[in-house]
Amino acid sequence: MGVKQGLYRSGIGIIFLFLLLISVGEAAAAEPSITSAKIGEKELMRTSEVTVIKDDLTRDRQVIISGQALGGGPVVAKVEVSLDNGQTWKEAQGREKWQYQFAPLPNYAYYLTFRVANADGAVSDPKQFGITRLTYLPITLLELIQQQADELARAYMSKNLERYMGLISRDYQNIPPGWFRLRRAIENDFRSLNNITLRFTVNQVFELKGAIMADIHWRLTHAGLLEPKEGYVEIHFDPADHLKIILQRKDLYFGATIIGHNGTVQITCSALFGRCDFTAADLDKIGANFVTIRVRHVSVSAGPPLFDGNVTLTETPPRSGTFSGSRAMTVPAGDTVTATYIDDITADWRRNIRRSDTYP
Repeated sequence: MGVKQGLYRSGIGIIFLFLLLISVGEAAAAEPSITSAKIGEKELMRTSEVTVIKDDLTRDRQVIISGQALGGGPVVAKVEVSLDNGQTWKEAQGREKWQYQFAPLPNYAYYLTFRVANADGAVSDPKQFGITRLTYLPITLLELIQQQADELARAYMSKNLERYMGLISRDYQNIPPGWFRLRRAIENDFRSLNNITLRFTVNQVFELKGAIMADIHWRLTHAGLLEPKEGYVEIHFDPADHLKIILQRKDLYFGATIIGHNGTVQITCSALFGRCDFTAADLDKIGANFVTIRVRHVSVSAGPPLFDGNVTLTETPPRSGTFSGSRAMTVPAGDTVTATYIDDITADWRRNIRRSDTYP
């Protein structure tokens, strides 16, 4: 009997708790709230940052924010908009369906939030909506995408891998498995190409659902390339993620086959001056400024090498692909000096070719 009473009381307690939770949920649902807020097709709900451009303005250069609100039971009395993180408020036009417009200042950051009051005097907490950082850039969409493409080209030309990959979305789709595979391809380009010049020209821009598609002409030159390469690449930018790139296709400017000129190395030693001069030539390294060769000086008598290490050569004249340097060495008759240059840029990109010269 006691067990039955205990179960009965437990059941009553569970039912009471369930009804209490329902009443709390209904009370929370009864609060007034913003249910939608947009600038054109740009969603403001749960968005921390939005950029507005010329294409988003009306003819009289106004930003129009429109949306919907609920009173939580009683009707909506008013919707208010703040552009300065809740310090001041302006009333929007309309109630359940509302609209607010203002003339934005160029390159100025607004901190946008909302609140709703119903007929009973209840006012929503602006924290429910959050804060959206709103910036107006006085440029067109095509100009905005051109700026992003120029930034990508500058990162590629400067061989700044982290800066380049910072412009690529982690959801990059083009090469499975996406972002990481692209990083390896770009890293190979940076390791193998010198004196890079890359230019992008944005021809057309289209707004798609969740992306901005651009048709872009590219022109690429680098050391050892006899004629510029060029083509057209289709790039999709993510407007919800700082215009990061989510897709590239058609003629890709990266991952091109390396030209693969063979490197050469020469030694000249002088007993009079007590030194050896070294020269390496490699057209693939035009603009590299420095290369390293391995030098080994072996005595005619038995014993370890007198020198076995690297010697750095400087590109002379600049951007010539010819590198020279010297090291103080006394090379008696019978001694040998060997210089080895590793040309790691080949046409098939799979093998290293060693070029050596020995004195005498």
